[in-house]
Amino acid sequence: MGIIMITEKAYAKINLTLSVGEKREDGYHEIDSVMHSISLCDEVTLTEAEGISLSIKEGLAPEGKANLMWEAAELFFRETGFSGGVHMELVKQIPSEAGMGGGSSDAAAVLHGLNRMTGQQLSLMALADMGAKRGADVLFCVAGGCRRCEGIGEKLTPLAGWAGLPVVIVRPGVSISTGKAYGLLDVCPRRRAGTAESCIEALKNKDRTMLLASLSNDFEDVLFKAEPVLGETFSYLSSLCKKAMMTGSGSAFFLMAGNEVQQRKLAAKIKEERPQWYVGTAKTIL
Repeated sequence: MGIIMITEKAYAKINLTLSVGEKREDGYHEIDSVMHSISLCDEVTLTEAEGISLSIKEGLAPEGKANLMWEAAELFFRETGFSGGVHMELVKQIPSEAGMGGGSSDAAAVLHGLNRMTGQQLSLMALADMGAKRGADVLFCVAGGCRRCEGIGEKLTPLAGWAGLPVVIVRPGVSISTGKAYGLLDVCPRRRAGTAESCIEALKNKDRTMLLASLSNDFEDVLFKAEPVLGETFSYLSSLCKKAMMTGSGSAFFLMAGNEVQQRKLAAKIKEERPQWYVGTAKTIL
């Protein structure tokens, strides 16, 4: 038998809605978020090897044990008792520190890939439980599609979702640590009213107007003030498209284009006017 090599796509996510509750005694925050996978993805290639190793073939990502992929591989071998190793190669396309689950989706791809490579045949549920040990975003990325995430992100409810919606992804040259973002929220006296229910209804009925009206992110109110670049980015994008939205705790935004022609035009215009920013196109997937 030859050496087994497996390639997995690691899909990014966007938060269509994101409501954040008060800080709990354990330091975590309760969230209520409708998340949707999009076609923008990294590529993870796994090859049978001695021990665990990682090489970044393209793009920027943490090296070695600092990468969630390494943790995911260690976790998989530990939980399954499988004695073996893996060499992981990463082609990075998802912008990092963007609120798009880039690192988490790579870790999820490692869990899926190792499940195939080792012939363990664990169920999606078992892989998701494993992913949850590395964080709520990993759990979502293992499951993928469109889901409502509640609790500290560990409660996932599958939703109808809406595949094929064209989005433009924009990330200005600024990054926000998740910890800082939550810290700013904690001292903010007011939160927006949650919109998850109307978003779920809009997705179910394929109601575009209702969907656009339901897009919401609690982090916008505090981060736009604390980080003027984000506020300026939002104003600029809102002048081009009727709905620009920050995803996660930033710093990426997504614009819901009416169709693929508008999507291409928007992306080209932003690239021309803001050449230093990351600008990409994608569509929602299930």
